[in-house]
Amino acid sequence: MKTTRQFLYSAGVLLLLSCVFACKVSDDAVAAAQQMTATSAQLSTYYGAISDSLTDTISLNELNLSLFGVPFGDADRQQIEQARAEILKRKDLAQSLARLSSSMSALTSSKASSDVATAATALGNQIVSIKALPNGSPVPAALGKAGDFLIQIVQQHEEKKAAQAMDATLAALVDLFAKEKPVYDSLARQHIFLAKTVANSLIKRQVVDPTPMLQPALKPFSLSAVTPDEHLKSTLRTLAENRLDTSAEDVNKREADASTAMLTTLQEMGSRVHLLATEKRMPFRGNPFSLKVVESWAASVI
Repeated sequence: MKTTRQFLYSAGVLLLLSCVFACKVSDDAVAAAQQMTATSAQLSTYYGAISDSLTDTISLNELNLSLFGVPFGDADRQQIEQARAEILKRKDLAQSLARLSSSMSALTSSKASSDVATAATALGNQIVSIKALPNGSPVPAALGKAGDFLIQIVQQHEEKKAAQAMDATLAALVDLFAKEKPVYDSLARQHIFLAKTVANSLIKRQVVDPTPMLQPALKPFSLSAVTPDEHLKSTLRTLAENRLDTSAEDVNKREADASTAMLTTLQEMGSRVHLLATEKRMPFRGNPFSLKVVESWAASVI
């Protein structure tokens, strides 16, 4: 281990790898790296889903304008596009955090030091570039300081401060997500509200085929529906409208549960990394259970 430590330090490994050798229990640090890789990857997926919902929101507004004449001006479009651009920055940030965490596990690789330094620099630069979302709360000042701290450590090779930098970085990211969570939920709700509004209008205009709702009764017997009569169409349209209400509520709840679970996961990982930074044992080795809620939601929307 000593030889490996000297090699990695002389090669300029900063940040997470230094925590591996500074902590009393290095296998805790390796486990934390694996957990952070999974958490960061899921955070990236979460932001990707929010970004996709904003793309759909623009398309839905265009449909609303074209079909029903609901105004959708350039200012409205620009605000959505601005929000999407900032969400994509957060997605890139999460991906850089995943690469940094993943490179920690490559202790036997000759490229480990350069990979960590590259990932840490990229993460620091992306953190510094983060701006507030439209109508959102200001970006926490600690986030910019954490990004500057990361870059400083890489440039000045301050290995002893590496664990502190990672601890501060995660704390700042948790704070960012917590402050912006209401905006994430609002963006998702706006998307579903608009989709529901357009879908409901299409149902009322009788341009939606309601016959797929008959499949639960017909599928077990390999039967298919023919075009229903007007009375059945009217009945199915009413059923479709009722299901639309229920489905919209369910989708909104699942996203809210996912954002809460994502915040819980980040908070849990922040506390685990803080234990390592203060050279204490990490009690849990598996990924936070709340991550499964985010995974399930992401699989349902992507």
